[in-house]
Amino acid sequence: MKHRRDLLAGLLSKFLPDWRFRFPAGGLFLWVRLPAGDAREFAQVALRHGTLILPGTAMSAAGQHAAFIRLPFLAEDETLRVAVRRLSAAWREYLPAGQGAGRANVAMV
Repeated sequence: MKHRRDLLAGLLSKFLPDWRFRFPAGGLFLWVRLPAGDAREFAQVALRHGTLILPGTAMSAAGQHAAFIRLPFLAEDETLRVAVRRLSAAWREYLPAGQGAGRANVAMV
């Protein structure tokens, strides 16, 4: 699993360098802190890009950790590569207003 953990970490560092995480002492997941936005909202965008992620609030009885997502590193190497590319595309679409591409396609009427 160390190989897959390291692969996921390397892919995140390359494609999503603003995302922050620590290497876990154990377990099969990386807890990733998003630099902006809400993980629940981003999870919906990621799903539209074909990647299911778990927002941190789903792991908290009090609904905390809205800036975090939980990413497993159990999948095969190619699956991890595809998932991170999809997450990167989803992030570019999601970026909160004023931080890049973001939600320019949303019109207020």
